[in-house]
Amino acid sequence: MKIEKTRLVLFITACAIMLLCHHAKADISAEDQTKIAQAIPQKTIVQPLQPRKILLMNLHVRDGKPSYGHDSTPCGNLALKLMGEQTDAFDVTFSNDTLMFKKENLEQFDAICFLNTAGVLFHDPTLRMNLLDFVSEGGGFIGIHAAAATFVQWPEYWQFPAFGQMLGAYEDGGHPWKPDETITLKVEEPNHPLTFMFKDQNFQIQDEVFQFRAPYSRDNLRILLSIDIEKTDMNPARRFLPERYADKDFAMSWIREYGKGRVFYTSLGHNSFIYWNPSVLEHILAGIQYALGDLKADATPSNQLKIKK
Repeated sequence: MKIEKTRLVLFITACAIMLLCHHAKADISAEDQTKIAQAIPQKTIVQPLQPRKILLMNLHVRDGKPSYGHDSTPCGNLALKLMGEQTDAFDVTFSNDTLMFKKENLEQFDAICFLNTAGVLFHDPTLRMNLLDFVSEGGGFIGIHAAAATFVQWPEYWQFPAFGQMLGAYEDGGHPWKPDETITLKVEEPNHPLTFMFKDQNFQIQDEVFQFRAPYSRDNLRILLSIDIEKTDMNPARRFLPERYADKDFAMSWIREYGKGRVFYTSLGHNSFIYWNPSVLEHILAGIQYALGDLKADATPSNQLKIKK
């Protein structure tokens, strides 16, 4: 009886994963699927040291109940699935089952990816500690766009402070620039292993922008992409957080070390067309390979760098 029950649970879980993958692809037009496939990097940044597995979650929770998330999420899922298949850099397991954060389930993975997750995913203190321990003990964490809005819910943003410490920041304060507005991004280190693919040191893009409160600090993070305030509308009517308007520091991508583990985050990814931008996809691939431990990259926090001018 126990064996049959276990088989039933495994069957249901497998069906849920298949349904998620099917749903993710079914929501994308054939034209957009082609755009994504054509934009996927054709090879790895570096060869993996060993076969890699990523747990990818999209869970979006509002008021304690799963809810519909970003329209771009299916495109992001497909992009990462195809990226892993095309480059052989990693395999992706899709699941929104929070019990995947049990230690025995996490043991099979090299990294966790939150792609447009949002809200308070779970409250169980053991599962929360398992997530943090997974990274601090040598695993990788990849956050894409709304990952920074995870374990937060208005008006109380500090629902799980340790998660914000691990990620490097919490989203708070709304969106100064909307998804259909053009912003100019600055490549802070053009020769860094995670940014070399951007041929220009400044480039324009349209996407929704988060602004971050503490623990956000260049004392803790290696900032890779940020908003070029000299070339982007900084009208105070955009309702900036006072601290961000004061320091004019709007990071878009970063990496950091967390214990023995590695964290990559990019706030790009609200708009679907982000996932067929070749340079952005290569940036994400580099971030993933860094988080997996295959791509070696300097994560010294930005404020500790001695940059010759």
